Amino acid sequence: MPSVFRNLSTIGLPLSGRPSELIELALSFGFDGMDIDILDFCQQAEIYGVDHARRLMVSARLQASSIHLPITLDGDDTTFASEVEQLPKLFEMAKATECNRAAVTVVPGSNEHAFKDLFELHRSRLDQIGTLAAKHDLTVGLAIIPEAEQRADFVHQFIHNYEGLLGLISSSHDSIGLVVDNWALHVGGESASVISQLPANRIVELRISDAPKDVTASELVSTQRLMPGETGVINCSELLNIAQTAGFEGPVTPWATREALKGIGRERVVRLAGERLETAWKDAGLPIVPRWFAPAVTDEQEPSEAAILGQDEGGDESSESAAPQTADA
Repeated sequence: MPSVFRNLSTIGLPLSGRPSELIELALSFGFDGMDIDILDFCQQAEIYGVDHARRLMVSARLQASSIHLPITLDGDDTTFASEVEQLPKLFEMAKATECNRAAVTVVPGSNEHAFKDLFELHRSRLDQIGTLAAKHDLTVGLAIIPEAEQRADFVHQFIHNYEGLLGLISSSHDSIGLVVDNWALHVGGESASVISQLPANRIVELRISDAPKDVTASELVSTQRLMPGETGVINCSELLNIAQTAGFEGPVTPWATREALKGIGRERVVRLAGERLETAWKDAGLPIVPRWFAPAVTDEQEPSEAAILGQDEGGDESSESAAPQTADA
């Protein structure tokens, strides 16, 4: 497995389908890893056993990259206690897939707690989570929500940029780390050099996207998050180069919103994501390790990237709208 590898997330690119279908798509279009739906995995493991639940990933030789923790950092005490009680089982199942990363998102505001109180609440709860994660050799990465519109209705604003997030992480357990997202960096007007402010082993994941050309970064809204490489507004290769220099080893995941992918067939979404990652790899001078699995769909069977986006000369988009599986299905 390459030290920095191409990762598919069905949350990052809102995709639906059976695990076998999604794994085949990941293999076909050059991905080296996939995030795990840990709740579904636990359910399958309870019914059929762990070996059965992990058989598809094992046979596909895909890295189990990360899990998304179903936990509410700012929830009430009863809810949080109930969610924490489930973590040992989730972490144990994650390790069964050879996954050593998890991610959770920090909500950028509160109607109940002022910043100082909410910061201390997060610090205390992250210590609990970090202690449990360390017992299973996992690192939990924190992600942020940077858009102003996402915090506008809160009485009290909370962490929504990397300056604030690094302060929280530095005061938390050593098993609490960072998800570096170039969309969030762009919206917040921050530099990718934030990576160098933490040890490489606390960088859990890189997420890459693009943005429209005609919108000021600080005015972007969450639904405008585009597939990486779509406009070139956000430089993906720069983040990859800085991360490599910092010693990062882990998944690089394309993210785009449901709105940005509306009407595009699921298979074409994954293909486009794979092509965009390959371009970013080449631009960053990273080696592309060929997959052992031959793509199931050939160039002759699929339209060009321009056709996928409806940008080709007189391209017919009707086939997209007629596709039985779409990204926003």
